[in-house]
Amino acid sequence: MFEVRGLFTRTQGNCTPVLSKKLGYMDVVSTMGSGDLGRELDLDAVIESLETEFDIESNPYSNSMVTIRLEPGGPAFTLYRTGGYQIRGTDSRETLFEANNRLLQALKSIGVEFSDTGFHQNNAVFLENFDTSVQLEALAIHLGLENVEYEPEQFPGVIYRPSSLETVMLVFSSGKSIITGTTSRETAEEAASHLRDQLRRLE
Repeated sequence: MFEVRGLFTRTQGNCTPVLSKKLGYMDVVSTMGSGDLGRELDLDAVIESLETEFDIESNPYSNSMVTIRLEPGGPAFTLYRTGGYQIRGTDSRETLFEANNRLLQALKSIGVEFSDTGFHQNNAVFLENFDTSVQLEALAIHLGLENVEYEPEQFPGVIYRPSSLETVMLVFSSGKSIITGTTSRETAEEAASHLRDQLRRLE
């Protein structure tokens, strides 16, 4: 599975990837991490207590999980009744771990006790711009239909899973590509180099 939530804007019904500030340069546009508090949570009580301390936004999906933000537009924290949690919406490893510290401090401030959470980064999303338009149907055939998903009526890009790399690449006709499935910039750059070679073969 891969996570691309929050990386698209919609214009007249079409999805467009959010651009990095540095076109032509691979940049991290999102990082995700997870940890475990090692205890069950009373989510209703946690939300009620946090609301007295912070200007939070909460979005309960069910009685077993809730997503909160400690400030408008800030990182999204998904808390599970089991004690597990995930963080999304940060744009670097550094800001991901800063967000984790902020969450843990907030929980401590309302009396939630826990030990080591084992928090770690488990994914990153990179953006590469190949500075060329791409014929997606031709690319899908060239890459091998067993390695791609291409349903333009459902999603405006090719989803490519290279057999030799543990990454997932979303390729758009604009020449931009989202690379995920790894936390390593080196692996992401290797995937981008591989895709660049494939695009050259289509020229």
